[in-house]
Amino acid sequence: MIYAIGYVIGLMLFLIGFRFYRQYRLMADTPEAPVRSLPMGLVRIRGKATGDDRLTSPLTGVPCFYYQVKVERLVHVKDDKGGTRDEWQETSTDRGERSFYLADATAKVRVNPANAEYDVMRTCFGEVGTAMTVQLSIGHPVWVEPSLGVPAPSLQDLRNYLGRSASGAAAGLASLGIPGANVVGKAIMAEQAMESMGVSIGGVGGPQRYRLTEICLPADHDCNILGTCAENPSPKDEHDRNVIMKGQNEKTFLISTQTGNKVENSLRST
Repeated sequence: MIYAIGYVIGLMLFLIGFRFYRQYRLMADTPEAPVRSLPMGLVRIRGKATGDDRLTSPLTGVPCFYYQVKVERLVHVKDDKGGTRDEWQETSTDRGERSFYLADATAKVRVNPANAEYDVMRTCFGEVGTAMTVQLSIGHPVWVEPSLGVPAPSLQDLRNYLGRSASGAAAGLASLGIPGANVVGKAIMAEQAMESMGVSIGGVGGPQRYRLTEICLPADHDCNILGTCAENPSPKDEHDRNVIMKGQNEKTFLISTQTGNKVENSLRST
C-alpha cells in the first residue's frame, strides 16, 4: 500500500514538473510581440494592466484586476512517531478577477483572464490570534509590499476580515439547504471570530493562530502575459478587435507581474 501511494505521488510530481517545464519552453521560445501587430495564436506580450473596471484588494485596498486572499490556521497534527507537529492548513480562499487591457507603447488589447494561471506579487502578509499579538502590534504587525505605497492594515483589520470570511462560509453552508448546515455555519463563524481575537475555544493550547496572505495584479502595473490571441466576436471599438485568452488548442495561459527573464527563471527552477 505504501509503495502504491509513493508511486502515485511520484507520478503526480513528475506531471507537475513536466507542465512547468513545458511552460518554460513556451515562454523561452515565444518571442515578445508588440500589441499593435499581434498574430493570431500563442503570443507573448508585455505592458501595463489598465482599464476602468477595477476591483479593490481586500487587505491593502489596492485597485487591481485580480486578487486572492488565503487564510490558514495553525493546527497540531499527529506524526508517524506518535508525537505532534504544527502545520498550517488552509481554511478559506477569497478571490476576484476582472477583464482588463494590456497596453504597451504601440497599442492595447483586451485580456479575458478566465482560467488563467497567475504568478503575481504578494502584496500583504500578517498573522493574528497569537501570543505575539502585543509585540506585533507595537512593532511589525503586518507586512505590505513597499512599492505599493499604501499603509499596512492593522491587526484589527485582519480580525475584521476573518469575521467577514467566516460569515461568508456560514452563508454558503446555509444556502446548501442541508439539515443542520445553518447551525454548523453559525458555529464556524462564532469560533473563527472569537479565536481570531485571541479567545481560545478549545481551551487546551491557547488561542488559534491565523495567517493571511494577499496576492494581486495591481492596476497600472507592469504585466507579462503568455496566452492565445483570438478575434473578439463582439468588439466595442478598435481596441476590442482581438482578445488575449486561454486557447482551445494551446492551453497555456499565464499572467505574471514578473519581468520576462524572471518568469523564465521561475518556471525553470520549479
